[in-house]
Amino acid sequence: MSFPLSHLLQRGRQHLAPCLGQILLPSLALTVLQIFIISLWSGESDYVSIFKGLTQWDSHWYLGIVQRGYQFVGFDKIAYEQSNVAFFPGYPLAVAGVSRLLRVDPELGLYLTAQLFCWLMWVYLFLFYRRWQIPLLWQILASLIIFIYPTSFYLCVGYSESLFIASLLGFFYWSVCLDSRWRMLLAGIHGLVMSATRIVGLPVALIPLLNLWQGSRDRRWLWVLATVGLAFLGGLGFFLYCQLRFGRWDLYMEMQSYFGSSSPNYLTIFQAQTYAPFFSLGYWQSLFSFSAALRDGRWGISVSQLFVPLTLGSLLVTGLMDAAGVMEGKSRCWRERLGFHLAAWILFYIAAAAMSSLGQRSMSRYCLPVHIVQVLALVHWAKHTDFSFISQRMRPYLGVALKLGYGLLAFIFFALNQILTWRHAQHLWVA
Repeated sequence: MSFPLSHLLQRGRQHLAPCLGQILLPSLALTVLQIFIISLWSGESDYVSIFKGLTQWDSHWYLGIVQRGYQFVGFDKIAYEQSNVAFFPGYPLAVAGVSRLLRVDPELGLYLTAQLFCWLMWVYLFLFYRRWQIPLLWQILASLIIFIYPTSFYLCVGYSESLFIASLLGFFYWSVCLDSRWRMLLAGIHGLVMSATRIVGLPVALIPLLNLWQGSRDRRWLWVLATVGLAFLGGLGFFLYCQLRFGRWDLYMEMQSYFGSSSPNYLTIFQAQTYAPFFSLGYWQSLFSFSAALRDGRWGISVSQLFVPLTLGSLLVTGLMDAAGVMEGKSRCWRERLGFHLAAWILFYIAAAAMSSLGQRSMSRYCLPVHIVQVLALVHWAKHTDFSFISQRMRPYLGVALKLGYGLLAFIFFALNQILTWRHAQHLWVA
């Protein structure tokens, strides 16, 4: 049986047009707009100067890995400057690949790679919207609250955020329904990149095992196990490399402990001293000082500390709302978003534990993937929840409260986003 060329072209246009209009172009527009906002604060006139001028902090470590490979010469303070095994290889490998493919120097490749995967992250967000049939207004509101998140600019600079989040979302997108070898392979590859980029990707890679517990008929247990195994190869491969190259498989953990002066504190979110700064008047005076926001290098640490209780509160509230809806029989398809809730908790808990010895100084950045996963869980919950239990008399008041709450949150997020973007452009500490 043969098909006329015109018929094939017509079918291609039918599928391509919605994909362009609903997914590819909006995601590209958001990425370009993020790049444009960063360029406004940089003070430079061309793309190369803008982003090469932003190379700082972790970007130097990633660039060193790309240019010279991994090095480890000891644990003393001088040798630490030449030991870069405290960074996972996913992002440096991606930078090396993109730099060679586009024939640009690695320093520029840092930013091209981040921005490429920023676009892919937005693509996956819009793919989730389409899969769940999220209304257009909800898509706009959800995308906006992600776009203006205070540290969203890290998606377009020389950091691993965009690669990690894109691979995380791709892992979830393809592993929701492992009903074919292609889905298994795509989910496994995304998971491999995820665990090769951040160590937290290893526990997140276990989430598809929930499919076995849920006992869905349309999934094969062997494919689930194969997906998880493939996803684990990224992180485990780095440990194996350290063992073969340096004779220590656990160098990453050792260097992290050396840098943080102590081991992770896994009880930090349950301890009173974590929240002690918020009962100090001096903390709030410094936080709301405009001059400190523009000049004080420690102001960014104060902002990061604030993200611990705020993110913990949002995790508790969204989790309890979802659980209440499910228990009352008002919310459907909860198994599909259970993995998102669990991933958000894993990402937050491990980051908070790791940063406990450093005063939670980078939590504003580490909470970015937590926020994105939470937004996805929230829109899925709203789509599949019956709100008929809310009386007609209360709905107008609730609608006004939601609009005011969203508007206030968006205003605060946008203001912080612009201040932190400016600070990053001025090489002041952010996260």
